[in-house]
Amino acid sequence: MYILLTLLLSISFQCIANDINNDIEEVVAYGIRPGPELWKVSNGENVLWILGSLSPLPKKFTWHTGIVKNVITDSQVLLMPSTLTTDIGFFKGLSLAASVIGVKKNPNKQKLKDIIPEKLYSRWLILKNKYIGNNNSIEKIRPLFAANKLFQKAIEQSGLNANPKTYKKVQKIAKKNKLEIITPTIILELNNPKAAIKKFKKSELNDLECFSKTIERLEVDLEAMKLRANAWANGDITKIKSLPYPNDIKACSSALLSSNIANDIGLTNIRTKLRSKWLKEAIKSLANNKSTFAVLPISNLVGDNSYLNDFPKEDYIIKSPK
Repeated sequence: MYILLTLLLSISFQCIANDINNDIEEVVAYGIRPGPELWKVSNGENVLWILGSLSPLPKKFTWHTGIVKNVITDSQVLLMPSTLTTDIGFFKGLSLAASVIGVKKNPNKQKLKDIIPEKLYSRWLILKNKYIGNNNSIEKIRPLFAANKLFQKAIEQSGLNANPKTYKKVQKIAKKNKLEIITPTIILELNNPKAAIKKFKKSELNDLECFSKTIERLEVDLEAMKLRANAWANGDITKIKSLPYPNDIKACSSALLSSNIANDIGLTNIRTKLRSKWLKEAIKSLANNKSTFAVLPISNLVGDNSYLNDFPKEDYIIKSPK
């Protein structure tokens, strides 16, 4: 994945929160933890087992993968989340290296204080001083990326791990047991990537909502973040379901996915397309295999917008973990 598309497609980062009136406390899930139970989708005698992944998770805990290992051992297929890639080759990607320099910067040499409303900027400065310190270069980048940087710095101090490698652990078990690994993929065809990058540099992004929602979450959501992480580590899906998911993630991805450049390179309705691609592969694997093991972000499994709602109720029996 090349840099422009990395910016466009992977910006749905998880944000960590902090109460600005208190120091961050360590997350308290230590030692070996069971991890969550699995969702079960049945079609006759065939079964699709789904592990709901979560990020971030506690740093200092070991996930006991016994349940997962047993199910994968008895399965024929590992189904991964849908992904998006491009048709750019390796050497063509290298030729784009110079053109992506400065892609994160605000157009027209603007700084954050020139773009962000005064009250919101004051809140930004409090959090910036707390987590980033004296760093003037961050003031030159777009609000979207400044918010992401702030998140990364905050999480480093929180006792949480933004990259718990859940997918890699599952894939390692699947490869050891010689499962077929399926990753539903949508390929974007880019006719002129250099022109797309040039246009992105000059374009305005509607990313103030992303910036605002991230600041808000950093101010108020730390305890809920800790509770989610500990609930996942302890296998308490009921607790996770009871905790609302903040909307900063959607606001940040929407800032890019609704931009003109996103439309130009074919990202219109990409969330829906990725979801449909995964469902198609899930139904196909259910029909052809006695047991399929899948991994999805837990946010795609709980709530009214769950992927599980897409399975025809007359043909599939769905059992959620308690």
